[in-house]
Amino acid sequence: MKPRWRKVFHDLFGNIGRTLLVVFSIAVGVFSIGVIAGAYQIISNDMGISYAANQPANIEMRMSNFGDDVLSSIRNQRDVKNAEARRVFNIRVRVPGTEKWTTLDMTAFESFEDNTINLLKPIEGRTVPDKREILLEKDALQNLDVGLGGLLEFQLPDGSTKLMPVVGIVQDTAAGAGDFLADPFAYITMDTLQYLGQPKLYNRALVTVTGNDDDPQHIREVGAVVKDKIEKSDVVVVRSRFSETHQHPLGSTINAVLGILLALGVLIVLLSSSLIANTLNALLNQHLRHIGVMKLVGGQRRQVFRMYIALIMSFGIIALLIAVPFGGIGAYALAEFIASQLSFSLLGYRIVPMAFLIQIAVGLLVPLIAGLAPVINGSRITVLKALSGDLAEDEVQFKDGEMRLSWFDWAQVKVTRLLAARGIHVPRPFIISLRNTFRRKSRLALTLFTLTMGGAIFISVFNVRVTLHDYIGQIGKYFRADVTLDFDQAYRLKEVEKAVMNVDGVTRIEGWQYASGELMDDRENVIDNITILAPPADSPLVQPILVEGRWIRADDERKMAVSEGLKKSFPDLKAGDFINMRINGRDEVWQIVGLFKFVDQEGMLGYAPFEYISDMNNQANRSFSFRVVTERHDRAYQDAKAEELDKYMRDHGFKVRVAEAGSASLDTAVE
Repeated sequence: MKPRWRKVFHDLFGNIGRTLLVVFSIAVGVFSIGVIAGAYQIISNDMGISYAANQPANIEMRMSNFGDDVLSSIRNQRDVKNAEARRVFNIRVRVPGTEKWTTLDMTAFESFEDNTINLLKPIEGRTVPDKREILLEKDALQNLDVGLGGLLEFQLPDGSTKLMPVVGIVQDTAAGAGDFLADPFAYITMDTLQYLGQPKLYNRALVTVTGNDDDPQHIREVGAVVKDKIEKSDVVVVRSRFSETHQHPLGSTINAVLGILLALGVLIVLLSSSLIANTLNALLNQHLRHIGVMKLVGGQRRQVFRMYIALIMSFGIIALLIAVPFGGIGAYALAEFIASQLSFSLLGYRIVPMAFLIQIAVGLLVPLIAGLAPVINGSRITVLKALSGDLAEDEVQFKDGEMRLSWFDWAQVKVTRLLAARGIHVPRPFIISLRNTFRRKSRLALTLFTLTMGGAIFISVFNVRVTLHDYIGQIGKYFRADVTLDFDQAYRLKEVEKAVMNVDGVTRIEGWQYASGELMDDRENVIDNITILAPPADSPLVQPILVEGRWIRADDERKMAVSEGLKKSFPDLKAGDFINMRINGRDEVWQIVGLFKFVDQEGMLGYAPFEYISDMNNQANRSFSFRVVTERHDRAYQDAKAEELDKYMRDHGFKVRVAEAGSASLDTAVE
């Protein structure tokens, strides 16, 4: 081995601490960009494939009760590839011996063996329950402390309870994929419905289409034909949902989040590059005498240049050996975490070629670019200056044989003399330290850049955190009730108010109404679903963040405020415009009086006055749903009051469907 390469080897391993400092400066950037780029590629690829592998329904219709005859007519429609039916209903459940109830979306299958739409992926235990047995979707385990073979207690509308064993845990990628507020799912056979007090009838149809199942327009056209056929059978379609086979409903949202992380990764790479440049500058300063000796004994500039370029490349290669494997593991771990939160499966651990190439480029090119200027300056240095141990060029210049000071030295001398004339003497060590700070402007710029990048990353991360918390706080303005109390039948407002106000700690109660509709275009095709919440017009429990127009008033008829997300479907929409809707099977024209901010979810959200919606639903001065305000507003107190109200109202003959803390919906949205 030639002496110069032995020196490179010695520089690498002769000072392990310095080598580790440089290597880890490079590895941090390589690791971060590898994790984010790898996770982005894995999720972008696997999310759609996993979603499509479960054969998701292109059309989901929530309907009034229907039987096999309607299902057969759907299957016979043109462009319908297959159709299945389910019965879906809410039911309260808890582990026997515990106090807290949880609401499940119970789904009844006619045949688990013949199921070909919205397939269930087995996680543990059986995939086909017998009569009076239940399968749980894995997300339900977050709310229920039960394992395979454990019993669950179900509360029926009449207040009685039934027990059923859990015989399997499954994953359902398709159901509720676009609705983060959906309750956890569970699955039974149609033969179990009577045991739970439900009729043996369907209320939901799932349809797949022939042809291009990733064409939204084609799917909607088929949906319109199917819906028209169903309604001719005197079955009411409450709402329709359309989805593409290979596009996960939350794909764009997750890609946006990963895009933010990718931007953060780029910032980290920039910070890493400045750290590398600083470290290499320090290294070259330490090696000035080495360079001087090498040049003194005949070393050429290009040889010195090659030696230190080889040293930098060695640092990069060692950093790659550390960062690439851990970056791959980190990328898969991040992707797996996101997949677990969104209930889809990954295709397995693998090396992502694009992320691998990006890491190679960052690990080799960034140190090379960052260290190129110091190496060039070091290789060009004269023997005399190298042996003196000073790479810096003083800012002293000569003109016409006379010394000319730099602008900074000139300003420093002027200020020092001005202060001295007034009896103010600046200590000489301070003057020297200040002069040395500005002596090498390139070093100062690099140091300031490093500190600026570090501060920028720190501030940007905290800004994102604060912004998210502020946005969550704004969303909380739509969830200001402490307890939500829902019943299986409508009760008079005064009747419920009189009973609820007898519970200690309750300060206010409001009855709310609800309507569900479909937004139509000019050709009567369904554009999107809309959920209309109807609080009293003067309710203090909703503090909307208006973007345009006004809030609802008590005298509004066929008028509502909608979330600004509706502009995705109607880009030119503004306050005062009219829109076509179908509510309860009737085609109507409603006016948009205002637009408000709200988080995106499945379907749109609108608000209309209780006074009008209750009349429209033939429930004047009555309601199924009530919002309760208590004297304290923390989550623990809300949970306690929800349980107390549930027991009190049941004991007094009310048919309670669910009583839950008002913050529960907000917590779900936040998660």
